[in-house]
Amino acid sequence: MTLTVRRVLLLAGTMLVLAGCGEDKATAPPEAKSNAGAYDHVDVCSLASDEQYKAALGESLAGKERRDTDSLKACAVDGSSGAFYIFLSVMRPSMAAAEQVAFDKAAAKDAKGVDATTFSFFDDSQAYVETYDGDLVLRASFVYYVDSGKITDGPGTVNRLHTLLGQMTQKV
Repeated sequence: MTLTVRRVLLLAGTMLVLAGCGEDKATAPPEAKSNAGAYDHVDVCSLASDEQYKAALGESLAGKERRDTDSLKACAVDGSSGAFYIFLSVMRPSMAAAEQVAFDKAAAKDAKGVDATTFSFFDDSQAYVETYDGDLVLRASFVYYVDSGKITDGPGTVNRLHTLLGQMTQKV
């Protein structure tokens, strides 16, 4: 009788192990976002509201100007003081967007990881946050004009840019 109990326990244990094998849909990776086509018609200046730009600048905005090129879609948003601006860009890289952000992060001295898809950088004259969303790379930069001032609160500036970038990715 002891042999029968052992066989039953062995059979039950084997069934439990086998029941754990196979595809678990709850842990399957999420389907990748495909938004490469959005690049063709995106207006970067319209990815945030004037109030969101004001919050990122820390002052009222003086104006927005599209600065699209062959390789990226961009927008410059001047602060009302005329000392600095925010430069926003959306790029559809030739490599995978995650690879592009990893490459850019490795190239930036003292870059800091923000999360799995985002990194930041700042020094005295500029700060930027870069992320990828689906097939696209987005960057928000805060830049002082030459001899117009210095960034005195790098982490605070990065935090404002990160918030702005989060608002932008919701619209792409």
